[in-house]
This record gives sequence, C-alpha cells and structure tokens, in this order.
Amino acid sequence: MDDAQTIIARVGATIASTLTVGEVMSAIARQVCEAFDVTSADIHRYRADDDMLDYVASWGTAEGFTEEGTGVGESYPPEMRLNYVPVVRERRICEVHRDDPGLPPAEAAEMDRWGEMSNLDGPLEFGGRVIGVLGVVDSRSCRRYTDDEKRLFAQLSVLAAIAIHNADVFSDLERLSITDDLTGLYNHRYFYRRLAEEVARARRYELALSLLIIDIDDFKAYNDRFGHRAGDAVLHGVGTLLKAQTRQKIDLVARYGGEEFAIILPSTAAAGASLVGERLRQSVADGLTQGAPPHAAAEAIVGTAGVVRPPGADDNGSPDAAFSVAERIRSSVAGENFGRADAPAAITVSVGMASFGLHASSMDGLVEAADRALYRAKDLGKNRVEVAAELETA
Repeated sequence: MDDAQTIIARVGATIASTLTVGEVMSAIARQVCEAFDVTSADIHRYRADDDMLDYVASWGTAEGFTEEGTGVGESYPPEMRLNYVPVVRERRICEVHRDDPGLPPAEAAEMDRWGEMSNLDGPLEFGGRVIGVLGVVDSRSCRRYTDDEKRLFAQLSVLAAIAIHNADVFSDLERLSITDDLTGLYNHRYFYRRLAEEVARARRYELALSLLIIDIDDFKAYNDRFGHRAGDAVLHGVGTLLKAQTRQKIDLVARYGGEEFAIILPSTAAAGASLVGERLRQSVADGLTQGAPPHAAAEAIVGTAGVVRPPGADDNGSPDAAFSVAERIRSSVAGENFGRADAPAAITVSVGMASFGLHASSMDGLVEAADRALYRAKDLGKNRVEVAAELETA
C-alpha cells in the first residue's frame, strides 16, 4: 500500500478530472478500492428528506465483477444494514467483521449473502450534513484496519464528498442552462442541439424523424384579458400536457419561444395509424373537465398505473403517426381553461408537422417546413393540425 500522501494526491487528481456525477462516483469507488486493496468499494447517496440510501456506484477487483451484480440501483433505509446506522445517524466510521461475536443474526445473514468478511464504512459530509456513505468490503479475510488506514479513509471521504458536491453543482448548472424556467421544458438552445443530433442519426441510419411546432392560439388576447400571471399558468399547463402525451426519454419537448413549443419525435413517420390517433384524441377529449386545473388533462392521458401511453403503442402494436400525436395534442388542449372559471373555453393550439426526408432534407429545412405548416394552420382557422408540403422529386 502506497503512503497516504501519494494515495490522496492520486485520488484527488483522478476525481478532479471530471465533473459528471456518475463518472465522479465511479472514479472514487475505483480509487478507494485500489488504494485499500479490497474486494470492492461502494458509494451510497443519502436522501435526508425521506431517510433513504441510494446505492449508486461500486467498483470491484474480482474477476467478472459487474455493478449489476452488486445491488446498484436499489434504495433502502440506513437500518437495512448494521454499519449504516452509526455512519448516517452519528456521522462516524464503522467497522464490522463476520467473526464479531456479538454480530446480530440478520447482519450475519446479509454478510453471508454478499460474501463479506469485513466492512468499513464512513460518512460523506458536506456543509454540515451527510450526503452519502463510502464503504469498502473485503471478502478474503476478517480484516482489521489500522488507525492510520482509518485516518486515510476519513481523508478520502472528505475528498469524495467535495468532489460529489462539485459534480452536483455542475449538474444543476448544466440542467438550468438547458431548461426553460417557466415551463420546466428544454429551452430553445438545447432543442437545436438535440435536433441536429437526431437529424444526423436519421440520415445515417435511414430512420424516421418528425417535428411538431405548436403555437397557442390568440395568446396575446388571453394575456391582455387575464394578465400575465394567468398567461404564465397557461404556458406551464400546456407544457405539462405536452410532456404527458409524449414518450418519456424518447421524444423531446421544448419551449421554442414565447407561446410556441416544439416536439422532436424520433422514429416517428408522417403517415400511419390515424385511427389510433383519433381514438386517443377522443378519449382525451372525453376526459377533460371544464374548469379543471392545469394538470387535469394530463391526468386524463395517464393511466391508472401512472404510466403514459406512448405514441406507437396501440392495441395492435401498430406504429402511431406524427400526425396522430399532433392531433392528440391539439384536441387535449382545446377547451381546457387551466383553472380559470371565468375563462372562455378557447385555449387552443395550432400545430405544424414535418418529417425528415419527406418534407425536408436538412435540419433547417425541417424547422422551416414545420413552421410553414403551422402558419397554414393559423390561416385556415386555427385549432388544427397541418402537414408540411412534400419535397418535390426530380
């Protein structure tokens, strides 16, 4: 084992090389595991609001080691393991051995389950509060750590806590830089970044890709009548509806600017099951309640299990079309007054839709095509979906 200063310098340099939360925690686990020559090192994040530990990172030296086999991703209260209680509650390092004569049977069973012979765990503290737990496991022997080793472990825990906090701050700043404050949706800049990526992917792999641009009809008149706070509530409510009706972690919903929104629909073609879209549109329309709060229409789309029914998942497994998604969005907004009993049932949206390859051959062309379709929807009376004109073929 190297001397303490060498280990601290090496660990500090490694964890300072990245600001991504996941990478920081993996780097910490690896460096601590190697520094102490143990079977594995683990990191838990602690959530004080509900008193739970989230198992977030692990690094092991055994052949064939994978995080999937360690329980990473699980959450449980500190009382789940004997050594976590004093670490979280009393903020002190705790050492547990399989051959301890007073080891409770439940803890002995857990150690046997994971093949643990000795555990050393300590608090990750920042700003006077526990933000996590750092632990090392030895499966080869009931190792007793020296005082010098425990001091080094405590010093590494301080470094780890600072690194994790800095990564959290960076993550928050990064999230804020791509998020619209009012609606919580992605902002204009991030929309274009992702659209460029999706267009490149669609072109390379010949995948379907569609874009919707959505505008709230007569929004200025609504603002003038009810005030900007009411207008903000409508923007937030429409954003909630759009997120509820799109596929989580697949589609991207952004506030394009003002009262305009944009939705990127990867792997979604222009033509398809319009019947499915109409059925969804009707079910949403039936679920709307005059005077309901902004989340009411969103709840109408979410099933009793709290799972959003994704586009492309009708009863027969047929692909849903971009037009069907657009129509479902339009119809769900129509008539929703977003909590104002004195508001006319006239909150509607117009939607322009374009698909890559069929209506445009470039990113800018795709945006322009959807935009032209949107303005045609406005010209034709609003509260409708219009599809872009197809590219002319040579």
